Amino acid sequence: MKGLVAIVGRPNVGKSTLFNRLTRSSDALVDDKPGLTRDRLYGTVTSLEQGESGYMIVDTGGFETKDTYYQPFTKNLVWEQTEYAVNESDLVILLLDGRHGVHPHDFELTRFLKKLGKEVLFVVNKVDGSELENNACEFYQLGIDSYFTISASHNRAVGDLSELIEERLKLNPELVKRKEVLDSATAIALIGRPNAGKSSILNRLSGEGRAIVSDVAGTTRDTVDTSLNFNQKPYVIIDTAGIRRKSKISEKIESLSVLKSLRAIERADVVLLVIDAEQGFTEQDARLASLAVARYKPIIIIVNKWDLIPEKNSNSTKEFAEDIRYQIKSLAYIPILFISCKTNQRVFKIMDEVQEVSKSYDKRISTADLNKVLAKIVQEHTPALIRNFKKRVKFYYATQVKSRPPTIVVMCNLADEIQESYKRYMTHRFRDLLGFGSIPLRVIFRGKLEVSAKKQKVPQFIPVTDKNIRYMPPERR
Repeated sequence: MKGLVAIVGRPNVGKSTLFNRLTRSSDALVDDKPGLTRDRLYGTVTSLEQGESGYMIVDTGGFETKDTYYQPFTKNLVWEQTEYAVNESDLVILLLDGRHGVHPHDFELTRFLKKLGKEVLFVVNKVDGSELENNACEFYQLGIDSYFTISASHNRAVGDLSELIEERLKLNPELVKRKEVLDSATAIALIGRPNAGKSSILNRLSGEGRAIVSDVAGTTRDTVDTSLNFNQKPYVIIDTAGIRRKSKISEKIESLSVLKSLRAIERADVVLLVIDAEQGFTEQDARLASLAVARYKPIIIIVNKWDLIPEKNSNSTKEFAEDIRYQIKSLAYIPILFISCKTNQRVFKIMDEVQEVSKSYDKRISTADLNKVLAKIVQEHTPALIRNFKKRVKFYYATQVKSRPPTIVVMCNLADEIQESYKRYMTHRFRDLLGFGSIPLRVIFRGKLEVSAKKQKVPQFIPVTDKNIRYMPPERR
């Protein structure tokens, strides 16, 4: 990577819109409501010259004061995130509003950035025509030498701005090159209901105040990606917004956040389902677990705030875990960890468990070993007699066709006639005997007739026309 660029400015000047334009994505939530962005949101901008990732860019929350404040927090946590992004960046874009002109906050931000000695690129947004282009001259009041005009919403001059950013980064003598997150990095999604402690877990694992933590439910809105190395292996932790029941969602912003959280499950290799120990395992938690398993994603249930449970004894964790497994009997294989982010109790065990689950997710079994296990499974419990055919299902062989998720294909004579209960039995035994004990396993049953049908050649259809009709005998016409 060529460097890190931070976008700062007042609320609702178009920072998230510019972020989406530069990254050619819709990762940042965009709405007319000011104060929408809270956490730092990172993305990559493709270099126009090399056709590869040119630099990283970070979207930040708007600069606010006591007079202009849109957040529900008693402390300005959003500005703390912005300060962190500015301090770690190699270039800062101070985005200004060309439609509303100079604002007192623009002077404060300019003084703040000059005091830090950061390389700053002044960009005037929302300049849609020549009249606004002329009015942008008033920004020279900030004591700046030059500025660049764009319209992020209309994609005007955004490409030229990206080229200018690359040129400024090349001229930066103190540029710290950052490694791009490897494609092989294991993605970990933190999901759960609002205020369960997902952002606290992210901050503990990353060792910094990466995400805003507050008692206000729904603090996290964007999905926040954070890269880290554990035992010399790359990981990406995706912090998501809390997911409530559909009937409880009333605001458009929350529905967009939930949608991004569900997309994070699709991206993830491992899913951490965080629940509140005080509230227990709810129906919504069970739905989220089933949602991830339906996509064959390995899950680890994290019971957070364990320090708040009174009168604990040596059997408390066992009884709590049994209650969870009773509610999700079909998913009883899912591992459960009990932690407390506040006291840092057993938080270190999360990455150990992730590493074990990820290892199982990548596991490959030879066909010879699979067939031995298949013979043992059938010998332990033979399939029921099929009345229509007056015979039992005969299994020929099994083979693993892929990993992530581990997928096993079992060849047999009558795949469509196998009872669902017997399919569940075989999947359960495969998981136990092959060492896939804590992850979802996909087993596909393929019948002999189904395979032979694929091998048959489809006869070629010859359309009847006047040209070939004249050569047919009269009785065939």
